[in-house]
Amino acid sequence: MPSEPTIADEVKNAECDPNALLAMVDRMLAQLQDNATDVSTELSVGQTVDAEGDILASLSGMRRLLAEREAELQQMKLHSESMAAAQAEAIVHSAEIIDELEQTKLDLSEARSAAEQAAYDTRRLAETIFERTSDAVLVLENKKCLACNDNAVDLLKVSRHDLLQSRKPWLTRARFEDGSNAMPMIDVCVEDISRSGCQQLECQVTRHDESTFWAELAFSSFESSVGNQVIVMVRDVSARKRFEAELRRHRDFLNNIVGAVPDQLSVRASDQRIVVANEAFLNAHGVTEEQVVGKLPQQINVPSLRDFDPQIDACFQGEVPKSTFVDSWTDEKGQKRFSANRYSAFTEQFSEDRFVIATSRDITEDRDRERRLQLLASVFEEATEGVAILDCRGKVLEANPAFAAMTSIDANSKIAGERFLDLIRSETDDIGVYLAGASKGKSWAGKISLANESTFSPNKRRSFWISLSPGEDASERRIIALITDITELENSQEQLRHRAMHDTLTGCPNRAFFREKISSLVHQDQFSQSSCVAFSVCFLDLDDFKFVNDSVGHAGGDELLKSVAMRIAEVVGPDAFVGRFGGDEFAILMSDEHTDLETQQRLLDELLKEFRRPFELSDFEAHVGLSIGVTRYPQDATQTDTLMGFADIAMYAAKQAGKNAVAYFDPSMQEEVVMRNQVQTQLRTAIDVGDVELHYQPKVNATSRQLVSCEALVRWRDSDGKFVSPQTFIPIAENSGLICALGEHVFEVAVKQALRWNAEGCLVPIAVNVSPIQLRSIDFVETLKRQLDKHNAKPEWFELEITENAIMSNVDHSSAVIDELARMGFRIAIDDFGTGHSSLGYLKSFQVHTLKIDLSFVRDVMVDRFSRSIVRSITSLGHGLGLTVVAEGVETEEQANHLQNLHCDELQGYFFGRPMPETEFNQWRKQSLAQPVTQHINAVRCFEW
Repeated sequence: MPSEPTIADEVKNAECDPNALLAMVDRMLAQLQDNATDVSTELSVGQTVDAEGDILASLSGMRRLLAEREAELQQMKLHSESMAAAQAEAIVHSAEIIDELEQTKLDLSEARSAAEQAAYDTRRLAETIFERTSDAVLVLENKKCLACNDNAVDLLKVSRHDLLQSRKPWLTRARFEDGSNAMPMIDVCVEDISRSGCQQLECQVTRHDESTFWAELAFSSFESSVGNQVIVMVRDVSARKRFEAELRRHRDFLNNIVGAVPDQLSVRASDQRIVVANEAFLNAHGVTEEQVVGKLPQQINVPSLRDFDPQIDACFQGEVPKSTFVDSWTDEKGQKRFSANRYSAFTEQFSEDRFVIATSRDITEDRDRERRLQLLASVFEEATEGVAILDCRGKVLEANPAFAAMTSIDANSKIAGERFLDLIRSETDDIGVYLAGASKGKSWAGKISLANESTFSPNKRRSFWISLSPGEDASERRIIALITDITELENSQEQLRHRAMHDTLTGCPNRAFFREKISSLVHQDQFSQSSCVAFSVCFLDLDDFKFVNDSVGHAGGDELLKSVAMRIAEVVGPDAFVGRFGGDEFAILMSDEHTDLETQQRLLDELLKEFRRPFELSDFEAHVGLSIGVTRYPQDATQTDTLMGFADIAMYAAKQAGKNAVAYFDPSMQEEVVMRNQVQTQLRTAIDVGDVELHYQPKVNATSRQLVSCEALVRWRDSDGKFVSPQTFIPIAENSGLICALGEHVFEVAVKQALRWNAEGCLVPIAVNVSPIQLRSIDFVETLKRQLDKHNAKPEWFELEITENAIMSNVDHSSAVIDELARMGFRIAIDDFGTGHSSLGYLKSFQVHTLKIDLSFVRDVMVDRFSRSIVRSITSLGHGLGLTVVAEGVETEEQANHLQNLHCDELQGYFFGRPMPETEFNQWRKQSLAQPVTQHINAVRCFEW
């Protein structure tokens, strides 16, 4: 029989059921309690207690274990129940999904059928669009055409086979509107269409048959099963282009019309915004089109355009002004201007927007013209010249009072309707021809001489200047006749011309007339085809004339010059042209036409012989020689100035040869000219580098013989250290224009010298010579001021010596310059007094301080009574005017004493001291100061500085 199960077996069997385990534990506890008594009897007390404790501990641990196990089982039960519920729910949801999948499968099947139908419809639609669209459509891949519609074949005028099969380029040439090649841009559009999206451009396409059309090309890309492809739509826009060109032509035509309108024109919208402005409007307001068109008034930086215009506002209100408004404004130059403004309005048909057109015409010139017309009318009435308005038949329509006075008719009404030719009876019939020409539009002006029976000159012959000019009015051509009585003017002009072209002393032609005569002969030869002109130009210079002039005075010199002119004319005869250039220079022009060359040479030799005879004048007998220089045309030269220059060179050669001779020009004589040019060049350099220096000649008091002042005399030392004579370089400086620079340099050196003397405490006033050319220079005074200011010098330290002839060459200018210099503080001296032609009246008006007697009178004061008389007169005149009188050229003590007795104030000359450099002059000055003052008799007052 089976054995009784143990507790372990029961636990093991009940392990899977917690409830069973708990029940087993409860049974075991009860059994233990029931058997406790039996056990206790058999065991000792100590053993009982230990065994019970062990059992109870085992059972308690087992109970805890069972409790924990029960809790775990409970959790597992709950999880199992949750899992079971989830599985049930999943099974239900799976069933629903299966139902939905079945429905979706059904829907997809239906959608696929619909999509296949739609794709079919789309393909049919694409094929229909592809073929039936009005544009040419091409499908490109790698720039090759894969497909095209019929329009592409028709438009490009190439077969489909050529496009698709031959692999030819679908497009060969295309150009933009500006003529540039469009193919590179087309290639870019085809290649980059996948990145850049749709592209569109317009160009002129050249077909394969060389015909052209304007195309609008649109490029787009799409993905196909074979890759990226490009669709090109080509639309023929030639008609649109022609239409656009026509629109542009019309637009440009209208713009040109608006721009060509000379009046200002602008159009404003209802918000006062300027929408149109022509060029005249822009120019009048000084703005550009970008600055005003499309802008509101407050956006325009022009006050006249920002201001509110009530007339424009009235036009927008429907009240369009019917009259012209005159407005005035001041332009940017400050000048007042006038404008006539008109306004009109219209409503645009489609937008119903209202616009106002404003036109403005600048009538400033019209108003000025009206004023001028009024002025001309006044001039017409008040003019001293005769003015007549004639019709084309020569009848007088209108005439001014002066014309009526010329015709001796009192009222204009009697002149109207008269024939102009009846009022004017010219000595010739040319006036009628000119009048007929004026009626045909040809102007004429000229001088006429009137017949004695003319109403203009009933008693005497007169000359008139008549101008006939065609004119137009609204109906027919008119003739304006201006008549000026030039009788007196012609007489005066003839006299003036004669004076201008002749020497006033001898009556001979002067240099200008002589040159004009040579020029006319040269011109005649150069333009004459018949014969060759040949002539001789002779320059004559009197030898020793200055000596005679100094001896007998200017009156005697003038008488001698008249006699010389007469003798020359008597010898050479009436066929020769005799002139006087001034001073003692004469000239003869002898033509081979009247006098052959041999006779000319004989006449010149005879002329030399005649000049060996003395000239019997009123109170004396004069002897002068003659030096003659001759040049020939055309052998020597063919230009007027060259001929005169060669004759002058030959004349100087005759003088250098010993005077009283005839010298014929030779090219070797030009060496003298070369020398002058060299001197001029070297002098220019010397002025620039400061090689020109000053020497100082003392001027002493005539009574005490003490130093009063000095005269600065220019000296030039050349590169070899030798002094060049002032008589050589001063004329060259004057002729070459260097004299002003030389004069400024001299004055600056003198200023520096005066400053040094002033610093030493012994200032010596310095006299500086002024060239006639300097005196005529417009900046002469400013030059002196500049040097004074530059060195901080005073004008009172200087005296300016101006020759008498230089002053008298232009009295008004000289007087003005001298007055200004005197006001500045300069002392003014008239140099070489007595040799010129000054008037005592002029002398009184000049602000001068000193008269310097020319050395020619001083030199002969001891031996010539005329010179003594002249010196005495000059001294008396100078003292009478309160001037200081200086005698220059004193070389002996006898001259000095005699000039003192003649009451000269100051003396200057080699007797007292030669011109000396600064160092020598300073030594001379110190020595003169160390000498005792000598009082001479007949002392007179002097005007010391």
